[in-house]
Amino acid sequence: MLNKRKTGFTLVELMVAAALASLVLGSAFGIWSYTRRNLARTSTRQILQQDATRILTQLKADLKAAKAETFKAGENPMSLEFIRYVVDKNDNTKLSAEQTEPVKYAFVKPILRRSAGDKGAKSLSNSVENIRISRKSLSAEQKEKDAYLESRVDITLEMKSMVPGSKIEESYTTVSSVVIRDEFYALVNKDRQEIFEVAKEVATEISKPGDSQFFNDQLDANALKSLTDEQLTDLDNTQTRNLEDAKTAVSEINGRIEDVETGKKWWQGFFFGLGANEDGAAVEALRDKLIAIKCDNDNIPAKGSGNRASEKVVEIGKELDKTVARLETTFIADSYKNTTFFDINSTDPEQKRKAESQKRAYDMKVMDRQIDMAIAKMSEEERAAAEQANELPKKMIDQYVRSEADIRREITSSGIAQTSEEIDTMVAKEVAEMNFLRSQYNSCDLAWMEDSSKKNQVQAYDAAKQLKNLADSKKDMLILQEMAIDNKAEIARARELKKEALESES
Repeated sequence: MLNKRKTGFTLVELMVAAALASLVLGSAFGIWSYTRRNLARTSTRQILQQDATRILTQLKADLKAAKAETFKAGENPMSLEFIRYVVDKNDNTKLSAEQTEPVKYAFVKPILRRSAGDKGAKSLSNSVENIRISRKSLSAEQKEKDAYLESRVDITLEMKSMVPGSKIEESYTTVSSVVIRDEFYALVNKDRQEIFEVAKEVATEISKPGDSQFFNDQLDANALKSLTDEQLTDLDNTQTRNLEDAKTAVSEINGRIEDVETGKKWWQGFFFGLGANEDGAAVEALRDKLIAIKCDNDNIPAKGSGNRASEKVVEIGKELDKTVARLETTFIADSYKNTTFFDINSTDPEQKRKAESQKRAYDMKVMDRQIDMAIAKMSEEERAAAEQANELPKKMIDQYVRSEADIRREITSSGIAQTSEEIDTMVAKEVAEMNFLRSQYNSCDLAWMEDSSKKNQVQAYDAAKQLKNLADSKKDMLILQEMAIDNKAEIARARELKKEALESES
């Protein structure tokens, strides 16, 4: 009788199979996870680049059509106001010489907003890390000779966003320039008619309705009393939403302020001298004051009294600015201690110009150091993949330095020079300025940053800069909160006026 052989798997076979399966699945999952992570990072970078391109396209178009002597810019955070020519109603290929509209850009990290005319404001991006607008400081004599530099606006835009599903941040930085054409033609006393021929370059999305209440004006009871009860109710509800949104934003900002590390340890400050970390202690004190400022919902102080929450934040911002400026001056001097150090407060225009270029070179060097550190932290696989995709962060100095042919092409295509002699002159000046900045970049020595004795100062400086940005964000949100409270009071007053008018009629 034949024995029937039992089929099946032994425990050992099952364990081996399970181990092999786990290896295969683990490898497959690792490959899939790596691919998904890199796809997410690539997608995030592309979105940041698209946002940056859209912002620069809009900003440069606006500035090209700006009216001379209307440009006003603020820093930390960036704010920008000017008046621009609008498209001619009878010919959409030209700008109108008579019609203008105010344009405003406001940056409340991480949101950049733009408003034009009476169309309200719209958000251009919610991934802006920083945006800097700078112009040359020239003497009256230099303005005549260097009209191109005088009318040029330099833009540095930094974008940052968290990669979905991870704790990784992606960033993108770009540098660009634009010439305010009306100012250029006014400076060189040329026919300014050409600026009205550029409507196709500047008519970009200005007709779209705004999607933000950020620039709402202050309401007035006398103006509101003619509205219906239903309209007043809708307006009151809008203010309530604005109030709640502002309060939520302030709370989030306070959390970010609290997370700022000033470098001061608990044991520092008990004694003077070595290890006291006075800079860190001073910045930490400002941080604590900044967190403590809040806006009550009722009976807020009068605007301009200096006692409003937003006004108190402004004062702390000024103290932070002083700290940043003082430490920055020390750091730049340390970076150029082996070469000529130019005083940015000099009354000599040429010395001041060189100091500004030196500071810009220093800023570039610091940013490039951070880029190098970020690349160094990447794994070999990440670095190789980024190199293959040509997505490694590009250094600031490499973005700034161009060939003479590129500079000539930029100036020629801008249309601001009409003769070859003018183009040659502008190219020579631009090349000279670029070479000077590059020499300052190469002379900048950041070795002092590795000195342990400077660590406390650097941490205090970084903290002060972070807190200044957060203070500005908190100030703007508090202004929005205060405005909503004021507006609700005006709405209530308008109801009383309506009631009094009805009673008097009866």
